[in-house]
Amino acid sequence: MCQEGLLIALAIENLSYRNFETEWKKLDLATKKELALEGLYRGACLCPRDNSRVNCPELTIKNLVGDSNYNLINLLKRIMEHDPTGNRRVKELYIFRHPYVDHEFGIPDDSSDLVKAYIHEHHLLRTYCIVETLMGVLEAYHDVPMAPPIPVKVASRVRHGEEAEERTAAERKALEENKKSPFPIDQSQCEEMAAISYNACRTCYAKTNRKDLKRCGRCQNVWYCSPECQKKDWPEHKKFCGKKTFDFVPLAPAPPDEFIGCPAAVPDFIRTPALWRQISYLSEPDSQFTDYHFDAQPGHTDSIMISYPPGARLIFLVARRRAMASGSLPAIYQMLSILEFEEDLGVRNFTHARYRRQFEMEYAIKITPEGRRAAGKFDQPTQQELKEEEQFLRQRWASVDNHPKRRPRPQTF
Repeated sequence: MCQEGLLIALAIENLSYRNFETEWKKLDLATKKELALEGLYRGACLCPRDNSRVNCPELTIKNLVGDSNYNLINLLKRIMEHDPTGNRRVKELYIFRHPYVDHEFGIPDDSSDLVKAYIHEHHLLRTYCIVETLMGVLEAYHDVPMAPPIPVKVASRVRHGEEAEERTAAERKALEENKKSPFPIDQSQCEEMAAISYNACRTCYAKTNRKDLKRCGRCQNVWYCSPECQKKDWPEHKKFCGKKTFDFVPLAPAPPDEFIGCPAAVPDFIRTPALWRQISYLSEPDSQFTDYHFDAQPGHTDSIMISYPPGARLIFLVARRRAMASGSLPAIYQMLSILEFEEDLGVRNFTHARYRRQFEMEYAIKITPEGRRAAGKFDQPTQQELKEEEQFLRQRWASVDNHPKRRPRPQTF
């Protein structure tokens, strides 16, 4: 769910705020194929199970760069429609659908709970593979370096008893259905993706021999290297330990990122995806000395800290708080005035147009001289607001005192 939220935010940034769709169509076919191949490679490296792509008929180079319903642009639009808020947290997991997959992994009503769980796992793994591949194509397009792939460490699962026999029977049944299917499966492109797996503790994933692992005494389904690891994993494992029925309920999604002092939105104000993105950036540990972020390139920003005129920082933060809470036009124009004042002093090499464009995206407004005059006067911050923002600043600084990326603490407001 976290990865889907990130992909939706990235898709909105490219399709709604940039001209990615037009630029993609202008690319020559060879370039698009290279980008699709790079995305497939990144997806294969980052997926929990490296052969998940065999169940993803969408993920072929021909499909991704072509004009079908399953090309790159249409897949991105499909997941954007699932959650257009773009706040990087989806409330419900989106499962990609395809006729071939529905045929192969249809679940009869009389199936056992173990078979249902086994089939649902395939849906989850293929969705994860699609999400990582789409993100990989977008990142490759923008020349974002790929993180080093991490070897897959698979915790051992039960291999004996009735449950193991039922699991094996389900796997054999699925393989037989694949053989009888009229839909061809091309596994040739997956041959190089051999899994790097080994026996490991469920909690710490430390590589070890099977004889050194101990099973959970209650369910016999998970293995640990020590009692300490078992105790550490128990709050999560107890949700499933000993259960014999399958009833898929997604885990509750994490709340959207909110920095210390982030205001709650008033009932009638709906934050745009761009504003959620700003809030997300300000919530990062290395942004706790930052007052605002401005787009530099996809996934990267230039951060600023208000310095002039003296005392303007707290006023800017009060205006930021009001704007993020209600979309207050006077507050937006107050922030803009402070930024333009600094720019005119030569504090940084931004432009007024860059500031305006950012606020237009985040607050879904059009900034014009007429609009600035019509917005009305900005009510000066109260002493209570100034004290609260000063306290929020100190709390943000304190939250990252020991963070490796921390900057020197500012001495003035």
